[in-house]
Amino acid sequence: MTSRTQIWNSGGGTQSTAIAALIVQGRLPKPDIAVIADTERERSTTWNYLDQVVLPALQSVGVDLVRVPKSAYSDKDLLGGAAGDTLLIPAFTDKGNDIGKLRTFCSAEWKRDVVRRYCTTVHGVKAATNWIGYSTDELGRALKAQAATKNQGKWQVDFPLIRLGLSRSNCIALVEGMGWPTPPRSSCWMCPNHHMNEWREIKADPRDWAKVVQFDRELRQLDANAWLTDQPLPIEQVDFHDSQEVLFGREDGSCESGMCFL
Repeated sequence: MTSRTQIWNSGGGTQSTAIAALIVQGRLPKPDIAVIADTERERSTTWNYLDQVVLPALQSVGVDLVRVPKSAYSDKDLLGGAAGDTLLIPAFTDKGNDIGKLRTFCSAEWKRDVVRRYCTTVHGVKAATNWIGYSTDELGRALKAQAATKNQGKWQVDFPLIRLGLSRSNCIALVEGMGWPTPPRSSCWMCPNHHMNEWREIKADPRDWAKVVQFDRELRQLDANAWLTDQPLPIEQVDFHDSQEVLFGREDGSCESGMCFL
């Protein structure tokens, strides 16, 4: 029987930071491969935290978290699908009578598949168990992911935080108990799933905001009806007050790879 390679897919957020802490503490074994997919649109705060806190701690116990760029292992960016004309991000659309929301394909294309190709190409992985940072708050999503066809056979999934009975709040307490700062939320700077407070944070960071404005303009060159919020306006004209909060909820645009926001 082929032994399964243990792969930790870090998402760079709170739950993934908790997994890093558990590895440092010795409460989780060192994975065979530790990897984080770089969508090349990740918020600057994620990389700052990883570079300053997580990577040195992991290296102290002999674990290297490898940053794998999307462009090295995927030929898809904003468009995909059989005809190559499907928008991959869960943008809002005003095509039709009401504003709606597109499906999420980017997390699978930019994260899950990138990690799998990297592990196969570089490490020759034949059978793997992927650690994903769902906590007990997300048991339903974990069960759905475990049963999914894409997670059978060669690529299977495991949820170490759930096995250890840890919720998101437990994860925060665990990280802070290490003396580490509270980790920032991991996400792409242009993600339509942002809440209003997250948009305000991004707008306040000139490194990311300039990229958002440019991206927003380019987005409508691909789809004239696509927007980053449910206000069908250029992003620099959007009102980010809490009263304008998105009503569609996380699940409608949730990241199918299980690696966004973790």
